[in-house]
Formats: sequence, C-alpha cells, structure tokens
Amino acid sequence: MLLPKKGRYTFKVEQYQCNVRKMLRFSFLVNMMLSSADYHSSERGFGTDYLNAHGKTWVLSRLAVEMMRIPSRHEIIAVETWVEKVHPLFTNRNFRMTVDSTGEVLGWGRSVWAMIDTTTRHPENLLEVKNGTIMEFVVEPDSPDFLEVPISKPVRVQMEDISMAREVPTFFSDVDFNGHINSMRYVDHILDTFPLSWHRENNIRRLDIAYVAEGRPEIPIRIYKNVLQENPEDNSTDYGFKIHQKLPENQEETEACRLRLRTIPLIP
Repeated sequence: MLLPKKGRYTFKVEQYQCNVRKMLRFSFLVNMMLSSADYHSSERGFGTDYLNAHGKTWVLSRLAVEMMRIPSRHEIIAVETWVEKVHPLFTNRNFRMTVDSTGEVLGWGRSVWAMIDTTTRHPENLLEVKNGTIMEFVVEPDSPDFLEVPISKPVRVQMEDISMAREVPTFFSDVDFNGHINSMRYVDHILDTFPLSWHRENNIRRLDIAYVAEGRPEIPIRIYKNVLQENPEDNSTDYGFKIHQKLPENQEETEACRLRLRTIPLIP
C-alpha cells in the first residue's frame, strides 16, 4: 500500500504527563512530536530499527517548537509531521499539533536531523541510503499535503555574560537508546531552574534547541542561564541556556547544547 507523505498520530494527555496546573509538561509535549517523527520514518522504511541494523541512526540537530496553547489533562491531540527538504547531510522535518476532535491548532514545530554512523559517529549521506528513496517522502510546495509553517526556523542561540544556575548529576533515566543524554531531559532540567511559583504564573511560548555535541552519561551537566531580552510588546521574556559537561579525560568543560526559551505570563 502506498503511504501518504504526511503522517498523523494521536496522543491522549495523561495525568502523569501534566504539571501542577494540569497542563502537559513541555518535555512530554516535545516528546510527542519526536515520537510522531519516529512513527512516520519507521512506517516509510527509515526508522531507527532499520537504521540500527545497518549501523546507522538519526540524531536531532536543531528543534524549534512554538505554541499558541498548551494542551491540558485528558485532551486528545493530533500531531501531523512531514519531511520538508532533504539535503545530503541533513533533513528538515515539520510538525503541526492540533486538538483531534476540533482541529484547533495548538502549535508548530520545525526540526533538523542528521543520520550518523553508530560506530564512527560521522554523518551519512542521506542521498546514498536506500538509493535516495527518502526523496519520495518530501512534501513539495505544489503538493496538496503542503502546509505553510508560520514560525521561524530553529536558531543558534547567542549568549554572553552567562552564570551557572545549577549542576545536575546524570543517571540511567537521563540516557536514551542511542547512549547519550535524552533531548527531553535537557528540557526538564532547564525548567527546574525556575521555582514552582514561577511555573504557576507563566506559560512557555517557544523553545529552541541547538545541539553541539552528544551528552555523555554518568557525568554531571552544568546549566548556565541568563536573560536574553524582555519583549514589552507582549510582556514575554527570552532566556538563554547552555548545557556543559566537564569531561574527566581532560577536565575541560565541553558544550553539549544551547537552548532559548520564550515565556509569557498568564493573563490575570
């Protein structure tokens, strides 16, 4: 059966995934998008099971997620995902999150992925894998499945005058199937730098992640944080974060990723 180029997957917001305000925690929200990417690629023959059997895997390079509304407990949401472009060393994948029953658009996502050799950790040429058949799943602008994504592409966060907010040990629960620190654990760790009272009064509007190096397990991460800018037009605030690890072999700090978080206070 010929599969459509775009995939659509539904998820129910379970109670254990919610925060103190009964809203979906942002790490679970992003994880739903990444899970839909995994389902979509697996159904079309480019999933991690196939790639791992051939000594390859996907790695997330950059991600931007922008939300108009965060879903709440017991809502059933749909995530649509599709491949926008394929280049030799990376591919662009987009997301749209809606309420399943009404079609209300909740948010959008843009991401950049690379395929690497699991032994050398070097990038693979996507146009050489399975004879470049990944190109068959690109949603071109003239396709009926095409959607204009109304958010900007992921940005590389520029920061100065940062200070260390906290150091966090890493354990088994931080590590994903690729053997490095899971993307969403970074999201939880940076959100833990804000007190509970802050979370009761603010929403997350946008998150950007740019990965620099794979996070190593069982080595503490150091979280650096600063305020990038305050935006008087909507009263939002942009925060910047850097995640570092002090590697034991040379005792030097190595940057793992950068994050930018735009938050907006709740309307009284």
